[in-house]
Order: sequence, then structure tokens, then C-alpha cells
Amino acid sequence: MTGLGRGEDRPPMYGMEELVPLVGKLADRYNGYEDTSVTYEKAQQLMGAVLYCIREAMWAGGNAMASREKVPAQQMYEAGLKAVEEKVKKALEIYNEMMPEFDSYGNRCLYDTFVKGLPEFFKWYDMRFYPQDTILTLDYPLLKDISGYTGIDAVYEFIVCIKKEQHFLKKFSRDYVIGLLREYCGEYEEMVENLSEIVMRMRRQPDNIVD
Repeated sequence: MTGLGRGEDRPPMYGMEELVPLVGKLADRYNGYEDTSVTYEKAQQLMGAVLYCIREAMWAGGNAMASREKVPAQQMYEAGLKAVEEKVKKALEIYNEMMPEFDSYGNRCLYDTFVKGLPEFFKWYDMRFYPQDTILTLDYPLLKDISGYTGIDAVYEFIVCIKKEQHFLKKFSRDYVIGLLREYCGEYEEMVENLSEIVMRMRRQPDNIVD
């Protein structure tokens, strides 16, 4: 899915003559249907929004829609917008399910990103006009590279990765995990590193292996 969040290249099945009218309609909606023009920068941003949704439709449909002949760009865009909406709902559902048992183990970066940051994403994310905007920097490092994702794609992948990490860490007692983290770094609370990676690395040391 790498690149689906990027809006810099147009999908190969559509030409500018098909995409520009979509941007025009989106611009009209952005302006409240008032007879005013948008800046070049805003037009570029809206084009990015259209491309993001079209790519999302291609991904959500397993490229089935893209393989069909003569699928109107408008239809692809609307399908993509719906797919974005569904992904937002799914991401929020997973997030809310995780929160009661979520544990940052005292690490500030993980806590600030997951507990403080993600609610701000869901609060301000604009799936119609700015779907490609990730809003957050997602500072907590993951074991998976999600640098090719933007918008809800990036946030969804981030949440899924944290869910897997939490599942791994909860295989051990909280005191044991914190003990390994503190052994690795006396001020582990302030470090910006992946906790699971540290635990896996420390457990490979014979003195730290538990049955």
C-alpha cells in the first residue's frame, strides 16, 4: 500500500481532464458554493484530496474497481471518500477498545503520541478537504516503516502497530518490562525508542531470560 497516501502523482487511469472537474466541484463545496475562486495552493491541496480518495478506492476494492473499464472518476472518488470514512471509524473503534488496557510503561513519547495526540487527530481530521493530512508527527517510533503513508492510512497503521506492541509487552509482567527498560536506560521515561524492540533485545541477554 505504500504510496496510497501520497497525492503527488495522478492515478494512471485518469487524465487531468477527468480530475480537474472533480477538483472544481470540491472547490465549490469548500467555498460554500459562493462564486469565489481558490488560490493555486488550495487547488493543489484539493487535487491531493481527490487523488487520495481515488487511490483509497483502488486499495479498498483490491484494485478491482480500477481494472474495470470506463469507471467514472467521480464514482471512484465517492467510493474512496466512503472508504476513508470507514477506515476512520475502524481506527477509532480499535483505539477506543485499546485505551482501557493501554500502558505506556511511563514512557513520555509513547504516552504523548498515543494518549494525547491521537484524539486530536480524530478531532480535527477533515476527510473531505484534507484526507491526505496526517496532522500529527507520530513521534513514537515503530518497528514497521509507515513513512509512505499519510492521512488516515498512516494513523490506522500506527494504531495497529501499537496494538500488536501492547499485546507483546503484556505477555510479561509490568514490573518485568519496566525493569528491562530501566536497565537499558536509567531515564527510559524520556527516551524516544521503541519499547518492544528494547525488551526483545534485553531478553536475548542470558541474565534477563525468564521461563
